[in-house]
Amino acid sequence: MRLLHVTHQYYPAIGGAEKYLTDLSEELARRGHRVDVFTSRSVDYHKWRNELPRRERLNGVNIYRFSALPRTPLVWRMMEYGFRHYWRTSRRRYEPLIFLGGPVCPGMFLAILRYAHRYDLIHINNLHYAQAFTAYVAARLCNLPVIITPFVHAEQRATYDIGYLQTILRGCDAILAVSQAEKELLNRRGWNREVILGGIGLKLELFPQLNLSQSRARFGLPENGLVALFLGRKTEYKGLDVSLEAFATLRQRRQDVYFLAVGPETDFSRRLWARYAGLDGLVVRGAVPDDERLAALAACDVLLLPSTGEAFGIVYLEAWAYRKPVIGARIASVASIVEDGKDGFLVPPGQPEPLAERLSQMADHVHLAQQMGEQGYLKLKQRYTVERIADIVEGTCARVLRRRRTLHGASVCVSA
Repeated sequence: MRLLHVTHQYYPAIGGAEKYLTDLSEELARRGHRVDVFTSRSVDYHKWRNELPRRERLNGVNIYRFSALPRTPLVWRMMEYGFRHYWRTSRRRYEPLIFLGGPVCPGMFLAILRYAHRYDLIHINNLHYAQAFTAYVAARLCNLPVIITPFVHAEQRATYDIGYLQTILRGCDAILAVSQAEKELLNRRGWNREVILGGIGLKLELFPQLNLSQSRARFGLPENGLVALFLGRKTEYKGLDVSLEAFATLRQRRQDVYFLAVGPETDFSRRLWARYAGLDGLVVRGAVPDDERLAALAACDVLLLPSTGEAFGIVYLEAWAYRKPVIGARIASVASIVEDGKDGFLVPPGQPEPLAERLSQMADHVHLAQQMGEQGYLKLKQRYTVERIADIVEGTCARVLRRRRTLHGASVCVSA
């Protein structure tokens, strides 16, 4: 097959959706498919700075990057104005302001129109960024089959509950849901007759076993004691504030717990560090290279990510790759991945006290934590490998192509 993947960002940009598409693209290319990626030149969705090269080939995948209009403070205000009035009125005249959130890449739209005849199918990655709508419109103008992995956050309406986003979901030939919760939401809304449960997978060979003592020494952590890890972009909805409050409370009554926070900083996290300056047992790192990221996973005893806005949460899988249990918020998407009491714990969103209790329980019952980590590792191997997810995506693409060719015949594109 000749596949065009269209996404807001691609490696080396950091994020679950970015990693999903990078690993999937490389696996499909390894299987002999032609895989091209159209994306922005950005690694920062806050500003859409044009930093990356326009074209490169990585691990068998051709990557074409297009310049995006910058997300300036004015654009942020326009987008926020659009959301505020859209939620109040549901009038579609506010949707263009939301669309301006980007990445707005005019060259990408024209390139799809120009080169669509080279591909059998377009796969859109991530619904709620602007490239999804332009790719969908271009695919329809070219009568080209189109599928989408939307990464809908059930608790965040902005990721799906806009008129033009629903147009995409209704018009695609198939939708790949990354969790059972996402699939159930999409089916309840009735936007598409074909919603397939896919998921996100890991390449297990990229997670080598590392020495615990050496990994902890890298962060100045003691060999003994419970180490809780927060790993990810330190945005408000990820639950860093709740995790810190739980840790600070627990640290007052026991000195054998430590907190390691790793990931790109934000204005929100910088305010938190000012509040918790001098907190004993706290170790903070910003954005780190892959080897240090893996060392953090190897160094911890439990991963904390009580996020209230996940479509999936790939970092849970990464913790399981190192046989570490996880603690997440009890939201629909996370609850469909983490089995409470078996491979991790689920806690009420936004409540530090239950989180502190679970941390204390793991510190007191080390064997329980280890057992949960082993269960997570078994689930990862059985369900969440890149090879298994690629099987699902590959099968979906083939089925859509057979159906489209039977019903519609060859594609004809309206040239740019």
